Amino acid sequence: MINLLLFAGAGLLGFSFSLACVPLSSRVSRFVRAVDHPVPEKVHRTPMPRLGGLAIFLGFWLSVFVLYIVYGEALGAFQRQIQGLLLGSSLVLSIGILDDIFGLGAWVKLFVEIAAAAVVVSFGYRLLPPGSLGFLGHAGEAVVLAGSVVWVVWVTNVFNLADGLDGLAAGIGGIVALSIMVIGLSLGVPWVGLLSIVLFGVCTGFLVHNFPPARIFMGDSGSLFLGFIFASVIMGVAGVNGGHGISLLGVLALGVPMIDGIGAVLRRLINGKSIMTGDRDHLHYKLLLRNGSRRKVALVIYLMTLGFSSLSLLIYFKFNGHGPVMAVGSTCVAAVLVVKRFRLLELYISRYHLLPGKSLSGFLLDESRGIRASAVSEPAGDKQETLAPTP
Repeated sequence: MINLLLFAGAGLLGFSFSLACVPLSSRVSRFVRAVDHPVPEKVHRTPMPRLGGLAIFLGFWLSVFVLYIVYGEALGAFQRQIQGLLLGSSLVLSIGILDDIFGLGAWVKLFVEIAAAAVVVSFGYRLLPPGSLGFLGHAGEAVVLAGSVVWVVWVTNVFNLADGLDGLAAGIGGIVALSIMVIGLSLGVPWVGLLSIVLFGVCTGFLVHNFPPARIFMGDSGSLFLGFIFASVIMGVAGVNGGHGISLLGVLALGVPMIDGIGAVLRRLINGKSIMTGDRDHLHYKLLLRNGSRRKVALVIYLMTLGFSSLSLLIYFKFNGHGPVMAVGSTCVAAVLVVKRFRLLELYISRYHLLPGKSLSGFLLDESRGIRASAVSEPAGDKQETLAPTP
């Protein structure tokens, strides 16, 4: 009963702090001029603050601080891991805020992301349990360390890609957080369970202001922070004894941003472009072009994420001995189906050629009058999308 109340209280703390910090973030955004002004290619009609990541960061860490004060025994034994997470996430938030205000080069942000990943890895976060690559000798540990850094950077950036439309990143985060909480508790890693339920509360609290039509954008500061935290808490359960294959279940739970991120890399390589270059062929844009409703797109993405997360839990509890194989197989099958259905790898989108002079605003307005527009110039989003956060 105490644990149930603790977790309910943790989720409520995350929700309340996140919700309460949004007005502060909005005022700070306007003060430092981190505002997304309306242009023909965007849907919003008024200047939108884009430092929502500050509310997410404050909501998360204020909740953790209160839990530590009130119920320290639940987190005290894992103080080192939490300190590493605070330091690394602060680095990521800082570079995200600077990018939202001034606009930074993709390579600068990538360098800071690598540094932040190295911080959490140095505090004991690992992608695989100890001794997993023992057959490689001393090289095995080096491979795990390098793989852990790559994992953090990759998840951080694919989560950033998911923040292309109102409410997507926060909604995906809330759903995935619940599945991580369940796995963390079942493996006897209570601090991961607590941080995950706090994440759920923070995402849902922010979603009150971010669900379409959004009143604030989370910006790179928010999407990078969430991606970094998710990558880290997944390693929190994947790196313990008995955590073999958990990272692959994390890949499956994050199926939507993972598939979209891999599709973006392959698509840009096929086109002969840098993987840092943005494009408008992401899954959420494809869905938006089909029905024009940002709310419907968000709900469809939520349902897809719920399906991936539920499948990851089913594999974990019912096919534990074959979890890694099942997770990889399920992710590959899902990727093939999604790519085939939405033609994510086409070099050109013959059905939806982007026509100059036609904004997304006009597309939506035409549809609202019963006239289905056949194309748009640029889909809406609170920022330009790239593999690494856009400059």
